[in-house]
Amino acid sequence: MHKTAATADDPTGPPSSSGRPRRPWSGRPVEEVIGVAVMAALVLITLTNVLIRYFSSQSFAWTEEISVFLLVVMTLAGAAIAAAQDAHIRIEFFYARGSLRRRQWLGALSAGGTAALFALLMVLLVRTAWSEFEFGETTTGLGVPRWWYTAWMPLLAFIVVLRALVNGWRQANAKALQAEEAA
Repeated sequence: MHKTAATADDPTGPPSSSGRPRRPWSGRPVEEVIGVAVMAALVLITLTNVLIRYFSSQSFAWTEEISVFLLVVMTLAGAAIAAAQDAHIRIEFFYARGSLRRRQWLGALSAGGTAALFALLMVLLVRTAWSEFEFGETTTGLGVPRWWYTAWMPLLAFIVVLRALVNGWRQANAKALQAEEAA
């Protein structure tokens, strides 16, 4: 029998308002989709390289170049997810035991510090990409312009900055509302 809509035990979830099954990636933040796609690409590239090395005793050296780029992309996507979910490392001892005012201040400090760090990283990555473009640097494995890899990094760092600022703003507003309700 042909199913037209998702059931309760279907991993794709309930059907959308149009009656079609919901896609697993719909409604997900872009950095989560990027992270999953990059992880899948890394697995395929690494598996291919291992199989070719095993059967032919040769290696695709260029796969390391792409893998390093993808690992940096995955790291920045993970940092954006952590910033959006307020999951960055912090000292919970001081945060959890503090007053509402201290938690607000530490949350703002954490979000501001994260945003400032990744804004600085974004500026440095722009300068790096520009100098690689200006001097015509090429990669050793594939011989392509190095800025092809570096040009995407400032955008990903900018996403982390936005996620940190939005999260800090949400926390500040949520804590302010809680303070008003408690009063």
